[in-house]
Amino acid sequence: MTDILPIVSKAVFLSVLAWGCDGGSQQADAGDDASSADAGADVDNGAPSTSYPAPHPPLPQLVNASKGPVLTSPKVYLVFYPGYAWEAQLQAMAQKMTTSTYWSAVASEYGVGALSYGGTIDLTGQTPPASITQADLQTWVGSEIQSGAFGTPDPQAIYTIVFPSTTTISQPNPVSALFGTVDSCKAFTGYHDNVGVAVGDGGMTDFAYAVIPTCGALSSVTSTISHEWVEAATDPQVTSGGTFTLTGGPNAAFYGPDGDHAVWALLGGGEAADLCEPEGASIDITPTDLAARVQRSWSNVAAAASHDPCVPGISGAFFDSAPVLGETVTFTSAFTGTVTTKGVTIAQGESKTIEVDLFSDGDTGGPWTVSADDVLAKYYGSYGLKPTLSFAWDRTQGQNGEKLHLTITVTGASPVGSAHAFMITSQLKGRVAVWPGLVVE
Repeated sequence: MTDILPIVSKAVFLSVLAWGCDGGSQQADAGDDASSADAGADVDNGAPSTSYPAPHPPLPQLVNASKGPVLTSPKVYLVFYPGYAWEAQLQAMAQKMTTSTYWSAVASEYGVGALSYGGTIDLTGQTPPASITQADLQTWVGSEIQSGAFGTPDPQAIYTIVFPSTTTISQPNPVSALFGTVDSCKAFTGYHDNVGVAVGDGGMTDFAYAVIPTCGALSSVTSTISHEWVEAATDPQVTSGGTFTLTGGPNAAFYGPDGDHAVWALLGGGEAADLCEPEGASIDITPTDLAARVQRSWSNVAAAASHDPCVPGISGAFFDSAPVLGETVTFTSAFTGTVTTKGVTIAQGESKTIEVDLFSDGDTGGPWTVSADDVLAKYYGSYGLKPTLSFAWDRTQGQNGEKLHLTITVTGASPVGSAHAFMITSQLKGRVAVWPGLVVE
């Protein structure tokens, strides 16, 4: 799933079903009170430190809660309608990715094997639809696999259907069916799914596929494809019959973060590539051995070491600002059921001040700037969701070893049970890091 634009991705589509929302820009909200909530004279503000990283709460781990399978020998197939403009360029990218260091960096730690290229499937004689729904597309993919139109069915395949810019793909609205559908390139730039097909002598076999609308330049298409390939390989059976749920399909694999960090999935989805989307423009790189723009993806190894959790790494020190959320909180809503995770308890109309630990894995050359936002209002304001949190900082800049203090006030009722999501954004010289947190009334 991908969320290159400030729009709803497939992964976030699922997050919205779970929480009620999705993604947007990471700029500071003009409504933030960055002046000076008095944290009190006896508060520990820390001090700039050259011991990297300074103490801080741990970054999330991407977990395989359902113990689902990954693709141990993934093979990508490119599926084109006749006359697709960038067919040759995407074929070259697929071939180079089989030997690029990129694939090992983003996939091997999850048990995914080396990537191979199965070749091109040309839909000779077929005309791309002007519009197609997600449900109808899944039915079509299943029939093409079963008929042999995609070649001999391959359970290790990622069938990658690339649609021209003239095709619009629609999905159910992530907030409510009352709002109608959401469309490709306006609300999402790609997704991956799986379909069960009866092949051979017996039961159903699940096959992974990726749906790639053409939403802009070639570099946008290649970034989306890399995103979906990583996630299709690390979570090939993401749904049950094409229906997205909070916990994924019964055989979902690396579908979301550990329970203490459940709120992280709200910022763009919980799968490997989704978790890196909040880093903004820096998520995309062009490796020299690939010569195509691809997306960086989440690494549990890097996260556990307090390095930039998105790999392959980029130059410059990684920095972030981690809210200290020591409580175990529980809330229940119609969307989520009962959720138990880490957060902070604040009654409606009341305030509480939390510590925010600043850390980096090296010298950043100076302090970074922090801001706080109400996630539901920021990401889903266009659907009518209003802020239910307000914020005040003791300071809005700091660096490794320093501790800031954020006063959070619950100003209204939550639209999702008693839960309110917030996020802290850290920015320095165009680089962005985001750390979300949860408030429960």
